[in-house]
Amino acid sequence: MILYRTHVNILACIALGSLNLLTPSCSDYLEREDDGKLQEEEVFSRYTKVNELVTQLYTDMYLNSLGFNTIYSHNIGTVCDELEANKADADAPYKILNGELSADPTSIGNIYGGSGFGWWWTFYQSIRKANKIIWGVDEYNTPDHPSTPGLLSKRIGETYFFRAYYHYLILRWHGEMVYSDRLYSLNEDPSTYAVRESVHTSVEKICNDLDEAASRLPVRQEGEEFNRIDKGACLALKAIVRWIAAQPLYNGGLRDAEGNPTGISPLGDNDTRVGAQEYKEYKPERWQNALKAAEEFMEIVDMGRYSLYKQYSETEFVSNSGDKVYKRLEEMFRDNTFYNNESILTLLNSKDTRWIQDNIPESYGSGQTRNQPTQEQVDQYEVIDGDYGRDIYTASNYDDKNPYVNRDPRFYRDIVYMGAVLMGKEYNVAEGSSDALVNSTVRDTRSTRTGYALRKFVQNDWSINASISSMHFPLIRLPELMLIYAEALNETDGDVNTIKSMLNQIRERSFMKPVPPEFDSDKKLRREYIDRERRVELFFENNRYFTLRYKGVMTNPIEESKEQDYLAMPEETRAQQWFDEKKEQYPQTQHYIHGMQPVLDENGAIKVGGKSYRMERFEGKQLAPRRVTYRDYFFPINSNEIAKTPSLKQNPGW
Repeated sequence: MILYRTHVNILACIALGSLNLLTPSCSDYLEREDDGKLQEEEVFSRYTKVNELVTQLYTDMYLNSLGFNTIYSHNIGTVCDELEANKADADAPYKILNGELSADPTSIGNIYGGSGFGWWWTFYQSIRKANKIIWGVDEYNTPDHPSTPGLLSKRIGETYFFRAYYHYLILRWHGEMVYSDRLYSLNEDPSTYAVRESVHTSVEKICNDLDEAASRLPVRQEGEEFNRIDKGACLALKAIVRWIAAQPLYNGGLRDAEGNPTGISPLGDNDTRVGAQEYKEYKPERWQNALKAAEEFMEIVDMGRYSLYKQYSETEFVSNSGDKVYKRLEEMFRDNTFYNNESILTLLNSKDTRWIQDNIPESYGSGQTRNQPTQEQVDQYEVIDGDYGRDIYTASNYDDKNPYVNRDPRFYRDIVYMGAVLMGKEYNVAEGSSDALVNSTVRDTRSTRTGYALRKFVQNDWSINASISSMHFPLIRLPELMLIYAEALNETDGDVNTIKSMLNQIRERSFMKPVPPEFDSDKKLRREYIDRERRVELFFENNRYFTLRYKGVMTNPIEESKEQDYLAMPEETRAQQWFDEKKEQYPQTQHYIHGMQPVLDENGAIKVGGKSYRMERFEGKQLAPRRVTYRDYFFPINSNEIAKTPSLKQNPGW
């Protein structure tokens, strides 16, 4: 099915159910050096050895979750409208966006996994490990922990979780999959089992594995078991998977202007997926299933297992931030209280001092400004308009020339903008400054191309000589599940007060004003607020890239029509003209990136470096054209795997 690191086809690896653990090409991951002479039976006859095998699955999660460094040092958000990348690291994001990515195993060099596109086979390696553990424990009747009965059942539960989790990763990146829930014999014909199936079939299998895992695991892991998978992680992932299955990509196709399913695939006439016809049919029960799964998770919340982080008050601000960044918002990702109560699944020690240097502006300590927020992202942060939060297009007090006032407090935590105070220093992107904006096709590697720099996860007290410990990174956290619950309620015409409560709780935690009264009576408006809340709350957490695809936004005829209107405007002025005339977000076709630049103006409200400025929108000049098409809904399967296993079907367009 997939190419193994030693160039042994993974079909062999997933098939070797009776193989001795000594075999180096397929099972070296199931052994330690000092176990080299242990036979299979000897391993599975010991609880301690099985425990070590399960621990390796935790290690795999760290390697396979593809966190913030998915594409070299860039976040996956640089391949959508969340972020712009600079020219560091061999231009991997640009190569993906301009169509240089292919299914060839050497495409874009060592993008991940050692031989080009390694994601597919890397996931199946971990799945095979899980299957081997489940099979071996049953085959050899592995004894429980001698002094703590019940630990073996927990480890089996964790293994079922990981088998589901790695299939979920395949779902995210590749869509349809081969669901591998057993070990295969080398005597079996691969064409009988190495066949991709409907996503809905796979989703049921993922959920079955998660139910099995949840039945074996406690609500909270305590003592020496702390930070291991618990029941909440299982139910959270189940809700996420159900939510994915209810989205337009798999449930009814593209939506019209009112949000109704059209039955048109986001891939158009190019949809060659196994379940293409099934996905065009809208089934309300898919949203009902998502709602039920979210409710199951919320029962865990009601038991007190999870809660939103609320340390520090509205009077406490980060030092050297110009009293703009609330201490609560900066500290939450560094506080163990957050990881104990709000984070559901966490990558430990994921961000270090070097990562901060990669992302801060150049003048702040040899920074490289690698992940640059776009205007598209900045525009999603609402304005505090009286007692409510409203989008920038309808707020009565929003001034596009002076746009960085009265914004959602998370804006000041997430974005470094013209005049923002970071580490006690004003950020200045005006011409002549050391951090001056570059809007050209030159091969610049350090300056911002949007007028913004990243602040989220960056520590305000960092310095080039600082000894700052690594930060954790949340893979799944409570607000995502609250938003899934709200969206599922909205799509099933559920209780509006509960929907509103979910959003307002998340907003209140960030000192943001609640949704306005018109929220109560307008389902379409509720959708807009839910989508915007997801984009703001989960910014830079590897969410937007996938959400765009699940919702079929990029190829929606509505967005394509908007793009034609956009292109009809004069190129040099259309970025600002679009805002002034349309009062709506830019076309979401992913072909353009926008920013804001300071313009000297004696009457300008923005004062930086002793000068006055107004802000003006611009369209970012592309280093290479963005050729995002229907094929970019999924990453390809390595072509070597298709060649080795013809029963596999390549993703559309690759």
